[in-house]
Amino acid sequence: MAKNIKFKFNKGVATPIIKNFFKDNKLFLITFFGLYIAIFAISLFIVLNYQSQLNHNNYYQMLLEGEYSYLKVTLKYVGLNILFAFCSMITYRKRYAFALMYFVVTFIAYRLAVNIVGSWQYNLIINILNAVLFYFIIFTTYVVTIVLIVSHINSNYLYCSDSCPTTLKKIFKFTAITTLITSICIIICTVVLPLILSKILF
Repeated sequence: MAKNIKFKFNKGVATPIIKNFFKDNKLFLITFFGLYIAIFAISLFIVLNYQSQLNHNNYYQMLLEGEYSYLKVTLKYVGLNILFAFCSMITYRKRYAFALMYFVVTFIAYRLAVNIVGSWQYNLIINILNAVLFYFIIFTTYVVTIVLIVSHINSNYLYCSDSCPTTLKKIFKFTAITTLITSICIIICTVVLPLILSKILF
């Protein structure tokens, strides 16, 4: 008879690791997320003046009209997550190359504001669902992906060269795991939540 295998979350091990991560990467967490929030707020204020000229997908409206493609939308946003993860990972090659990711985060924050304002064209419930459960969560997940990978590299393998294959394997492994977890979060937003809410609300 096969024995039941139980997996226990070791709080005693996980808690110090999480605390140390926040402590060691406080600068990255504050600057990246501070920039993200600031640029989003500024962009939102600016693009509101051009709302009538913007037209972006409201995915919950598309879901309501039966035009939503689960596969196409998921591949698009998961693909972007993989791209951001890859760009973050290769910053190990040059000193201070991670600074380029601040420009990427600026672009993500700007696009978030544009997409939300450009898709705010329907009833309030649809607009809120699309803005919060789709765009905001997904775009914030991109920033989480970037920050985790950049922080990991700068904390452990700063400026590693091609002469350290073992280290590069560890960087790739962390990037792959991070990308997988954040991509699952994106899939929840593009597949699971729309599927559930379509049964409840529509």
